[in-house]
Amino acid sequence: MVFAVFGANFHARQPMTLQEIEKEHQSTTQCIDEAAINDALGHLALLIAEYGRADMNDELVRLRMSYTFMLSYLEQGVMDPQRDEILSGIRQSLYTLNDQCYMGLLERVSPDVFYTRRRELGSTSLVSIVEEYRESLKELALLQSANAEQGDSHVILSRLHETEALETKLFNRIWSSFPLSNDDASTLRLCINGDILPVHTRCLLVSALMLGLMKFYDENKLLILLEAYSMSDDPQVQLRALACAMLTMLAHRRRTASSRAIRTRIDAMLDMPDFKQDVWSIQVQLARSRNTENVKHRVRDDLIPNIMKMRPDIIDKLKDKDTQIIDLSDIEANPEWQEWLDQSGMTRKIEEFNAMQLEGSDVFIATFAHLKTFPFFKTLSNWFLPFYSAHSTVLENLGADKLSLAEVVQHAPYLCNSDKYSFCLSLGALPDSQRSLMSAQLEEQNAALNEARQAELPDNSKQRVSIVNAFIQDLYRFFKLFSRRREFIAVMDLAGLDMTDCLPLVQVTRDPHVLELLGTLYFKNQFYDDAINCFTRLEGMDDVNDDHIYQKIGFAYQNAGKPEQALNYYKRYELMHEDDAWNIRHMASCYRAIGKLETALEYYRCAESIIPESVSLTLTIGHILLELNRTNEALQQYFKADLMHDAKHRAWRPIAWCSFLLNDYDRAIDYYDRIIHDDKPSPQDYLNRGHVLLCQGEPQHAIESYRESLRSMDGDTHKFRAAFKEDAMELRLHGISTVDQALIPDAVCGIKPE
Repeated sequence: MVFAVFGANFHARQPMTLQEIEKEHQSTTQCIDEAAINDALGHLALLIAEYGRADMNDELVRLRMSYTFMLSYLEQGVMDPQRDEILSGIRQSLYTLNDQCYMGLLERVSPDVFYTRRRELGSTSLVSIVEEYRESLKELALLQSANAEQGDSHVILSRLHETEALETKLFNRIWSSFPLSNDDASTLRLCINGDILPVHTRCLLVSALMLGLMKFYDENKLLILLEAYSMSDDPQVQLRALACAMLTMLAHRRRTASSRAIRTRIDAMLDMPDFKQDVWSIQVQLARSRNTENVKHRVRDDLIPNIMKMRPDIIDKLKDKDTQIIDLSDIEANPEWQEWLDQSGMTRKIEEFNAMQLEGSDVFIATFAHLKTFPFFKTLSNWFLPFYSAHSTVLENLGADKLSLAEVVQHAPYLCNSDKYSFCLSLGALPDSQRSLMSAQLEEQNAALNEARQAELPDNSKQRVSIVNAFIQDLYRFFKLFSRRREFIAVMDLAGLDMTDCLPLVQVTRDPHVLELLGTLYFKNQFYDDAINCFTRLEGMDDVNDDHIYQKIGFAYQNAGKPEQALNYYKRYELMHEDDAWNIRHMASCYRAIGKLETALEYYRCAESIIPESVSLTLTIGHILLELNRTNEALQQYFKADLMHDAKHRAWRPIAWCSFLLNDYDRAIDYYDRIIHDDKPSPQDYLNRGHVLLCQGEPQHAIESYRESLRSMDGDTHKFRAAFKEDAMELRLHGISTVDQALIPDAVCGIKPE
């Protein structure tokens, strides 16, 4: 009878397919997002009828009545100061009801790990798992104490495995709970904010809350995360909770934007001494994570291949005779090797790697990505497990007698927790001789690190930044590498990971200092639209009076391929600094990009008057003149550039080409010969030289030069023919017939038989 309220005979309908359920859920969500409440009620009625839960239908009827009364009061002109709050409450209730119904329907049939865990643990109370886990911890501690001197390590290891299995069970129970009951919420607060559980377990519980939020939004879970940051006494728990809360607000920005409870909690956190700095650290590291794939490719495709190309004699000297492991630190012992590294460019690449590492870039993902196939990583909770030396994986792969090595790994800088476990697992697979060598090397490095740490004053802020960086890298690995990652919101792929638009946090995330830092970071990594977003926000701030912000925005627009927008900002800077050569040159470049060559030339001339010693500027003016078909003027400009200090033959090619255009073939050949004998000739140089010889009436020598061009192209005849064809117009202007142009490529490339 209750279902008849919505005027449909649901008993007569065919059961919905999974696709239909998904479509209705998405349609309902979209309607709630857009505040189309009546439409949302209609879609949700269909889902509830499919689910067949009378209590859900009762709740839907209640919400419909509340909304109807609100509309009626509005129509009657009744003033209600709580109208916004009431509407927000209706929307939040509809979101939750929609998710509950959707989840209940899928739980019956879906193979997703979320629903599998719900089917396994849905009837198991959280309190009972916590009590069982705590009892197991006590028994483990008693066993370890009783066997401190001598004992059966197998018994201890067996109990340790049972305890870790309960940690996983606890994790699975929490992340698959939706919505979180009041009793479960109270238990979680006690477990996370108190000291009844080990720190690594509390960190796991925090991650479990976030993982559940990546399936279904639950304000209770988010509030527990924010409370954990405020109330926990451990920095790892604090910072993980804050990072998870921020990612949740990013993934569900529509639903968190209007929450009074969340705003109230964040307002209370503003007075905490580390809060703003912690938010900024997470914000910056999330932004930096966007460049991880580029860093990965640079390390994998550039740095490592170049190391492998090192001279074989150096590689042989660096290899340990027993293990064949390369130790690059020995390079410092031989000045000749260091000189070779400098000349080959390897020193610069290693310095770039070190710089990326120091600034927090994820430089090791290329190394460790393939080590996530160990069975250890098939257990979902292990992706979020803080590294600690007493874990069974560490003990089994490094051995209890190698705890010093475990301590070295634990304190290894720049490695995230996930990679530390990968490292231990890979060490366990090594032969004893290699593991012993690795152990000795790591212990030596650890001694040096300890000495360096003792020489420094304790720095709480550095420690907190390090925790943040490691955890964001752990999250990145999970969302990119876990085999079932597609079952979760791909929060690390969200456009920009832009916390500056996250409404509950904007009073913190839009700080001028962090916007400047983010804008520079985005620009450096070629995320120009995001850089523009940050810099334009800075532009509108009352306490930002730096005129250079206009240049930065202009530069970002220019590199984003939007020269007209760039000009608008360069002009604004020009009004205050009309003699800034950098600004003038970039304005000229923009005018050139939009085809206003005469204006571009005017600006380049202006810049040249300010920095007359610039070779590149002098050459650019020549190029503009050439584009304007003022070839004689361009040639004079190139001669001028050739006489300048540090020209380094940069004007020879344009001089040769201009001479060819002006029919001065002797001078053109002279310069092309200089290039071939004193510079590094390109395929185009040989091609152009062939053009000149052809126009001089020396086809035989021209074809020889063309063949040199073909050889420089590795014999790619298609490439040669395309390059030759590009100059067809110029050759015709210099008297080379269409017939000859058709024959010459065959003469160069050779006629292949059918």
